Amino acid sequence: MRIDDQNGTVDEPTETGEQDATVRTGEPTTTGEPQTMAELLAESERAGELRPLRTGEVVEGTVSRINADEVLVDLGGRSAGILSLREADEELHPGDTIMAYVERPEGPDGHAVLSLRKARRERRWLKLREMERSGEVSEVRVVEANRGGVVVDIGLRGFVPLSQLSSVGAVDRPDDPSAPPQALSDLVGTRLNVKVLEVDPKRDRLILSEKAAAQEIRRRRKARATAELHEGDVLGGTVTQVAGFGLFVDVGVAEGLVHRSEITWDKSINPLSAHRVGDRVRVKVIGVDRERGRISLSIRQLEADPWARVGTEVRLGQDYEATITKLMAFGAFARIAEGLEGLIHVSELSSERVADPADVVHVGDRVNVRVVGIEPERRRLSLSIRQAGR
Repeated sequence: MRIDDQNGTVDEPTETGEQDATVRTGEPTTTGEPQTMAELLAESERAGELRPLRTGEVVEGTVSRINADEVLVDLGGRSAGILSLREADEELHPGDTIMAYVERPEGPDGHAVLSLRKARRERRWLKLREMERSGEVSEVRVVEANRGGVVVDIGLRGFVPLSQLSSVGAVDRPDDPSAPPQALSDLVGTRLNVKVLEVDPKRDRLILSEKAAAQEIRRRRKARATAELHEGDVLGGTVTQVAGFGLFVDVGVAEGLVHRSEITWDKSINPLSAHRVGDRVRVKVIGVDRERGRISLSIRQLEADPWARVGTEVRLGQDYEATITKLMAFGAFARIAEGLEGLIHVSELSSERVADPADVVHVGDRVNVRVVGIEPERRRLSLSIRQAGR
């Protein structure tokens, strides 16, 4: 339709439906029907207007004026905000940009009531949520201990339950059930590496874990180590744990495993008794599993293989002084040199028939033996007391 600017008359549209350019501009027209609040807000935002402030949101503003105890904040097109100077941790000046929490969208004077402290707290909760998602490890200070764990400062107060602490082992409960165990009290003032397990701002609940952080640090160290280490590398390390299947050794960039079979060449001793936690050892990298993040180490491969002596220093038909190391139903094992053991079959223990090896020899006995068999491919020696000295 066409609107005449002179007399306000309205022309009907043409039969082809063409309209004047004043209508084709896309400016809003009214239909006579009432609009909802959502429609009004959407329309105002399309027109460049800002939506009203909401309680609990964090907004950016500019300090426009500072009075004796209040700060007037320009919220950029919205009504100005007011906050108390008592909340400022640092000196504010006109023109400073700040982030503030909306406590009330409109106070008694029409200005929004703002809070710097609550804005900082809100941002800390958001940061902690991001740490929970990313698995980030953070160093924190222990500020308090109680029966169930320790309280730490991570910008907010967080709790590390006793079950999530790796700095303490089993704890002795004090006689006073309300008092914290001494092992936990000793942690106050120290620093721990922790990982965020649970973030719940509504319940003011923040749960952290030292154990999860330790696992994450080990995982990252192993990932870095498997990228840096190569088979054949020789490193110094410290024994950190003795397990039934071997030794864990910290080589600086990560921990690796020395399987019990790689501790010593000497089969006559318990390999796990050869080292204790804290021992300094030299190890050789014999395997790097980059997919599983595992490092295999060896102590014995840095020592001379005693079997290199077989055929030169140790020969078939030669007699040697040996030490009985183990008794079995079928014979006895004897060590003729460090790392070299052989089997004395029950039929070779004596010229007489022997029913039980314990009847003729005991562990620790020194005996003369002859090498009567060498199997290099199986690393086996056969020995005889009966034939020695003949």
